[in-house]
Amino acid sequence: MTNRRIFVNLIIAASLAFASGFLPGCKADTVELRIGNFAGSAWSVPNPETYVLYDGIIERFEKANPGIKVSYKSGVLRDDYSEWLSSAILQNREPDCFFILQEDFHLFADIGILEPLDPFIEKSGLLEAHDFFDTAIQAGRLNGIQFAAPVEIDPTLLFVNTTILEREGIPFPRPDWTWDDFYDICRAATIDRDGDGRLDQFGAVGFDWLTCLYTNRASLFDSSGKRAYFASDEVFQSFEFFKRLESLSMGQKVPEFESGLAAFGVSSYSRYRAYGYYPYSILKSGHYDWRATVLPRGPEGKNSADLKVLLMAVSSRSSRKKEAFEFIRFMLSDREIQTMFFDKSKGIPARRDIVRQDAVRSILLKDSTLKGNEIGTETLINSINDAMHFPGFRQYGRAVSFIDKETENIPGNTEQLRNFLSQLNIRINEFLQY
Repeated sequence: MTNRRIFVNLIIAASLAFASGFLPGCKADTVELRIGNFAGSAWSVPNPETYVLYDGIIERFEKANPGIKVSYKSGVLRDDYSEWLSSAILQNREPDCFFILQEDFHLFADIGILEPLDPFIEKSGLLEAHDFFDTAIQAGRLNGIQFAAPVEIDPTLLFVNTTILEREGIPFPRPDWTWDDFYDICRAATIDRDGDGRLDQFGAVGFDWLTCLYTNRASLFDSSGKRAYFASDEVFQSFEFFKRLESLSMGQKVPEFESGLAAFGVSSYSRYRAYGYYPYSILKSGHYDWRATVLPRGPEGKNSADLKVLLMAVSSRSSRKKEAFEFIRFMLSDREIQTMFFDKSKGIPARRDIVRQDAVRSILLKDSTLKGNEIGTETLINSINDAMHFPGFRQYGRAVSFIDKETENIPGNTEQLRNFLSQLNIRINEFLQY
């Protein structure tokens, strides 16, 4: 079934009266609570311990709530999860509460299948700002209503080849550094060492146009994904800097950060965790040292990029809303479960107080090869606090791919660039209507 057909069916289903309710539990004295989840990581990186995490959460919850029996359908892969959940909604068989990938959030909220959580939150005190990252909380909010709670987050970080910096006599960047600081280091690190006319040491890899936009806090689209903002000054500044940075490599392809030939590499935190605590080839070869830091900021930006958020919500048609919210509350409040998320998932719990635990550093150091290269707690927290939301509409990925193709030949001239972005904005807006 195509995504477009699923969307149409969901909208039709949403227009029907929600009168049938949810299926009853299996025993008169036991409440059966069904949750919707998927195998693997939310961030499309390997994670073989997903069910260890789920089963551990359920075991602790059922022990604390003996009158509730929790079940879930195993075997649903992350890439199939959206279609599986959409199909369940169409059949009026969706779970009582379920995880939501961020790109699905707006669609499910719009069709009315998500129960507003504010009444439950007010009674329980869940999602207090001093406990949770505000950027994560906002990802589950639409039109002032909290429809979903943040469970797990994945920030973007910058990895620094400290061996290159030391060799070139370049100090490690300060945490409040700017694009200009970043450019100067990249220029100093870009070298033709053997004099053959080709570069063999480079500045940065992965610092693409999208990273430039985020680090300058340039909004790409409105919250619904119906309108693009590519004609703004922030977007112009971002593409201008991207073109300037790209010119340093003189048309050569910059090798991956793992090669040891680039001073900087952009990566998600989940990739760091998934690949032998990022990336295994670096740690195994041991031919250079590296550290993680925050990204440089543009003139209108902050020292962070995007933040991806995994959410959880309650079905508006469930007859187990009270129990479903209690499951979410327990999962997000129990400190042992939150530490399990850090250990068994590839993201970061949405609670800021958990990130500061001493136990977290021990988890990150389970692989002894990480010593000296671990990500500092403050680096993680700063990257999350100042991040922009990953846009929560389904066409986001396709829109970025469309823009990628459109920006293969970005003009360097200022006037030509402004005209290019103005025309691009028109084409993107036309694309978003389909």
